[in-house]
Amino acid sequence: MLSTDMLLQFNMWWKTHSVEHELAPDLKRDMFSKIEKYLKLRQIVAVVGLRRTGKTTIMFQVIDDLIKGGVDPKKILYFSFDESVDDIRSLVTLYSEKVLKKDIRSEKIYMFLDEIQKLDDWQNKIKIYFDMYPNIKFFVTGSASVNILHDAKETLAGRIFYFELDVLSFEEFLRFKGEDVVLLKNDADIWKHEIKIELENYLLRPFPEMIDFDDDVAKVYIKENIVEKAIFRDLRVLFGVKDIELIEKLILIVASDPGLILNIDEISKEVGKSRQTVSNYMRYLNDCFILKDIRNYRGSFKASSRKLKKYYPIHPCIALALADASTGKVAENLVQFASKARLFWREANKEVDFVLPDGSHILPIESKYSSKIRMRELKGLLKFMDKFGVDTGLVITEDYEASEVYKGFNIQFVPLWKYLLGITSQKTT
Repeated sequence: MLSTDMLLQFNMWWKTHSVEHELAPDLKRDMFSKIEKYLKLRQIVAVVGLRRTGKTTIMFQVIDDLIKGGVDPKKILYFSFDESVDDIRSLVTLYSEKVLKKDIRSEKIYMFLDEIQKLDDWQNKIKIYFDMYPNIKFFVTGSASVNILHDAKETLAGRIFYFELDVLSFEEFLRFKGEDVVLLKNDADIWKHEIKIELENYLLRPFPEMIDFDDDVAKVYIKENIVEKAIFRDLRVLFGVKDIELIEKLILIVASDPGLILNIDEISKEVGKSRQTVSNYMRYLNDCFILKDIRNYRGSFKASSRKLKKYYPIHPCIALALADASTGKVAENLVQFASKARLFWREANKEVDFVLPDGSHILPIESKYSSKIRMRELKGLLKFMDKFGVDTGLVITEDYEASEVYKGFNIQFVPLWKYLLGITSQKTT
């Protein structure tokens, strides 16, 4: 049963007038500065993402800033729905009567609600308070996009801003390791050896709390604290998933071969399950940030094939922890993660790994993790550029760096380690 003591455990700043440093460390994710801009607006701020990416830490860092900025600590409420509470009303009533000891309408209040997807019908419950109590600023987080994004879009239209928190980018990883990223980027060629070593470390350690883990511990952490918790907590509770063995098989299929074009009909026959069940389970894995699907480009960014999809783990760390994916596939997975590509292109036997909007233009990207690239390996890229009138294509390599003109097409070759730092090729051949 909810009690004042329980609330106090979550909100010790009511007594200490500060947030413990362990909860709100000085080092912040890049998203923190983006979220800060929305705190003065009335709309709800929602941060969603995979477990252990730092959503709760961002909450505590925002709370810490509010208190340091002069907000009365008692006017800030944090609560995690990992605790069993059926209704927000009991939480608000207890907080109003026992902590504020005044009408909650009387002053500006900040409410931070963690793992909100565990509260049944949360969007309608929050909507009532948002509409009736304009002085309450809500900040919510969730580990599953289906309840946060899909179901809430219509209910909370115009009332909420969404932010998706990924695992660490390579630049964030370097900062969390204490590296001077500006120095590394300005003198990248000088620091190439050190950057590539850290890239190898990053592949398996993209979570803030595990950047110094050794390989074996990192793999266990990802398997048990990320994948298995998403399966047993989020998928089973939110979607009523019962066939855990099937979920594990589907994750392993994609982890073993990132970028796989998955034929749902063939997979359903292979695993002995209905097509609808397999399709639903793949969608659930996407909604809980374990896998990411991208669609086949059809000539515009609004037109894409719903049938032909490629699947990737959300980050190559999952492929490395669960399976034995090839180096090339791991690199391709990382390019997808870094580029946030949602489209690829395939026609007959020609394919381009990723298709991205680049302002008013289209940027096709090929991942070729090798130091020697032959033009005959880029037939799909050249075909795409010719078909859609694209003059520049990007090839992500292991170390090869150049800008080449071939049959009137400009091909930029950029090493993966530079691409992840936002550095483009300057050489011309």
